[in-house]
Amino acid sequence: MCSGDRVHDDGVVTATPVWIHAFLDVPRAQWTGSVAFWSSVTGWAASEPRGEARQFVTLRPGAGDAWLDLQAIDGPPRIHLDLDSADRSAAVERSIELGARPVERYGEVAVMRSPGGLLFCHTIREHSCRFARDDAESVLDQVCVDIPTPLWDEEVAFWTALTGRELEHGLRTEFAFLGDPDPSGGLRILLQRLDSGHGQVRAHLDFAVADRAAQTARHAAQRARVIRVMDRWTVMRAPDGHVYCLTDRDPLTGRVRR
Repeated sequence: MCSGDRVHDDGVVTATPVWIHAFLDVPRAQWTGSVAFWSSVTGWAASEPRGEARQFVTLRPGAGDAWLDLQAIDGPPRIHLDLDSADRSAAVERSIELGARPVERYGEVAVMRSPGGLLFCHTIREHSCRFARDDAESVLDQVCVDIPTPLWDEEVAFWTALTGRELEHGLRTEFAFLGDPDPSGGLRILLQRLDSGHGQVRAHLDFAVADRAAQTARHAAQRARVIRVMDRWTVMRAPDGHVYCLTDRDPLTGRVRR
């Protein structure tokens, strides 16, 4: 059963996401270099561009379903999420009930913002709902939702209810995550409480790495820059401006190494 492929007692499929995609929204001027960078550091092949302006690319792992896409935009770099569900109309209605705000329609795709302002879309795609964890050294497997302190309670409640995942507390008080019992169940979602009391909710991507120093050097060779080094993670900036982290987690399970 896919994450989110749950039914009520009356047999009606819920609006809970079946699969979640992370989108790297990339400034159009950085597009070619960005696709090359993210394909190189993930080891995933880029699909053929699609869309009326050839503005979408999917990075496809060697096995299992893809969950990482890139989109060329006219604006600064950002992350948004696509939530695939069996019933898009029900998913839109459910997210509005939980506090999301409609932004626009892109064809059949409903573009929304979470209560704290994180952009996401309701979409429908076919999946086997399996994420292949077959690289013991490094895997891009997690989105971290960065939440200013005043927005924390409402945003955590929103994503917990919308995804249908169980809220689990991290090793540090500023972290929680929405757990999936199956390590091959797809994109992990980490929630981070920021000290800042200003701004909207945003997001960044995390790699699970076995050897952080070695992976830092590998990413630097692709022109990423180190922003700061913490006790369990290193903050990097990609050539296209996206901030992301290399984290001390087991690439085969996604779990923090204690």
